Amino acid sequence: MKQPLTFSAELVPVAYAEALFGLAEELGVAREALFTGARVRPEILGNPNGRLSFLDFNQLAGAALQLCREPALGLVLGQRLNVSTHGILGYAVLSSANLGRALQFALKYYRVLGLAYELELAEQGDCLQLRATESFPMGPLGRFAGEGLLASFFSIARFLVGEELRGQQVGFAHSAPAYAERYAEVFGVPAQFGQPCHWLSLPKAYLERPMALANPATVQMCEQQCEALLATLDVQDALLTRVRRLLLARPGDFPDLDGAARALHTSGRSLRRHLAAMGTSYQQVLDEVRKGLALQYLSATQLPLFEIANLLGFNDPSNFRRAFKKWTGRLPGDYRSGP
Repeated sequence: MKQPLTFSAELVPVAYAEALFGLAEELGVAREALFTGARVRPEILGNPNGRLSFLDFNQLAGAALQLCREPALGLVLGQRLNVSTHGILGYAVLSSANLGRALQFALKYYRVLGLAYELELAEQGDCLQLRATESFPMGPLGRFAGEGLLASFFSIARFLVGEELRGQQVGFAHSAPAYAERYAEVFGVPAQFGQPCHWLSLPKAYLERPMALANPATVQMCEQQCEALLATLDVQDALLTRVRRLLLARPGDFPDLDGAARALHTSGRSLRRHLAAMGTSYQQVLDEVRKGLALQYLSATQLPLFEIANLLGFNDPSNFRRAFKKWTGRLPGDYRSGP
């Protein structure tokens, strides 16, 4: 059975953390202060697979937002996540025949980057729109992550085209922040806020532009390595992973088994049977997702317990407290206050 995609899954490249540390240091915050503020150990950067967990990275990001006093930290960091930062996928994009091929490759293998998003491309008249929807509810870090994602994609597209882009549009799911004018400095156009998802739109005319460093042999080599990484990181769409992603995409509004089955284009009976064959049940998967979200909210946010309970689909905070104690042996308040 494949390992589930969870907050503890070590999928985030260390290069992203190093870019965050470098930016923080330029803003006067030492990496030791970030480790302390995030309550994570420096040893996480020494993982032999070169990756760290979603939870560790999110806690580092949360500490950076608090200590660096730069509200637009996501935008600034995104501009620094260049082609080389994205590792093997970045080299494949750089070696693609044109921007269209680069986007196709990125959409096929983006999961090797450990992104907490589902990405898709959609045609909109003369433009192509890249859409990003959260796989993990990131709460207060959602704006930071969305900014970083689209700022990085836009900076890379501009680099690959080799000139200032024209005709682009950009939208974000979050509401307009106090520094909304800085989005225009990054994207060249004012951003639209309160959108159904994060998105970046470019004219299709850019897609056929040939790349200066196009190299089919390099792309083929990168594709082989990406396939191997996908297998190693277990981020392919096994049924169990798809169920978890479905639940994570709907915090506080979890479907019942039949509703989940319909969303996954199967029957409730079939879903129950397949989960049983994997040694689990829909309720067990739901409890695991709720537990993971609860640990994330308690560790990385200051949300009051009644709001966390609501986000997890509990109408009564006392029911949340009982469930959390069943999952962990501790009450939520005790967990948040530390060992």
